[in-house]
Amino acid sequence: MLSINSIANLFSNQQFKCESYEYDDVLEEKTFLVGSIQETTAVRCPICGGGVHIQGNPTITLKDMPDEPEKPLEINIRFHRYECQSCGNTFNEDIGFKYPGTRVTRRAAMWIKALLRLNMTIKAVSKLTGIHWGTISKIHKEVMEEELKKRKAKLEAEGYKPKHLAVDEFAIHKGHTYATCVMDLDEGDVLWVGKGRAKDDFRKFFEEIDLDYLSEVEAVAMDMNASYNNLVDQHLPHAAIVYDRYHMQAQFGKDVLGSVRLEEARRHQNLAKDIESRITEGMDKSEVKEIRKEAKAERRLYRKLKSSRWTILKNGSNLSEESADKLADILEDHEALSICYAMKEEMCDLFELRDPVLAEMMWEDWFKAAKTSGIPQLEKFAKLKEKRIKGLIAHATHPISTGKLEGFNNKIKVAKRIGYGYRNDDYFFTLVKYSSLPKNRND
Repeated sequence: MLSINSIANLFSNQQFKCESYEYDDVLEEKTFLVGSIQETTAVRCPICGGGVHIQGNPTITLKDMPDEPEKPLEINIRFHRYECQSCGNTFNEDIGFKYPGTRVTRRAAMWIKALLRLNMTIKAVSKLTGIHWGTISKIHKEVMEEELKKRKAKLEAEGYKPKHLAVDEFAIHKGHTYATCVMDLDEGDVLWVGKGRAKDDFRKFFEEIDLDYLSEVEAVAMDMNASYNNLVDQHLPHAAIVYDRYHMQAQFGKDVLGSVRLEEARRHQNLAKDIESRITEGMDKSEVKEIRKEAKAERRLYRKLKSSRWTILKNGSNLSEESADKLADILEDHEALSICYAMKEEMCDLFELRDPVLAEMMWEDWFKAAKTSGIPQLEKFAKLKEKRIKGLIAHATHPISTGKLEGFNNKIKVAKRIGYGYRNDDYFFTLVKYSSLPKNRND
């Protein structure tokens, strides 16, 4: 534990001397009062080199690393303000142990950096040191930017250039506020993060990054619902656009399988009501019993469909024997749902193709079958997605997806929960890029 004398000696070596010490019993805060002992004759004007005289003795308070946890330590420094006798320039005495741009000591900043590198949260460091979280986040941002610069310099020294990128969006605040993220799929580094998900928001990526660094990009994976493809075509004409298979499958599951399943379920529910409406007064008990039995069967089918969402969405090869039998019963009784399920399974197989010629032929057949199926939801889906068939075929040549970026988005969500959200988007985006560095991915 540092004593008052040791701190006094430390400052004495830096033209400052500890003059007194105060302790607040209520706030449990320690304050060292320090004054400058620098001789005026040793100071020269930084502009003309002339002699100076003391114009004033202002004070500044710096936070230091406490010698006891959660008991803030402050250093109240009285320093000199000089005025040049030749040119009239005024300037402050340099406080060597003050960390630039903050009101903390260099020693405190060093400890803060070390604690943050151990993945302590800003809130925890703030509570431990008594230093404001805003100051800690500023120092943390400097640490992250330093590591990002080192990573960039290392890759440049190796002559590395990315070949496969992924673009996706993630929510940053409540109220449908989003950010767009670009990841290097080969290295796993996030290259860029920007607020918004519109086309003009994504344009900033190409304005802020060195396009020569992207000169060897072969393919870019993205969600086909966004309009990112136009900008990629414009700035990276040599790169193929690959539409993400998981977005495609998820949307098919929601807009086609989900819609048809619920439509069939409602049909059974309405049939049950219609059947029960046939019951009238004076009807024979046996007839009433038979009608209710028929209505009960329809309600059973309704419940069966309502509870089968994940069974229908799941890959057929991953179903248990019991689930597979349940699915077979459902599909046997519902022709439209059976057709949609078969189309889903075939679509999954299309993404496994690696011959672009065969993939083009098979995708065209798939869309043709979907458009002539007579199922409105399936026909609508096919008409919308057929416009992007080129990007679906490209998956055969470049079997990439946004899966790695989607997985990283979960880490972003965890960071948001830990920080209870972030007021400073610039800091948060730096944190996102920093979290994608190799040494931080498994933290």
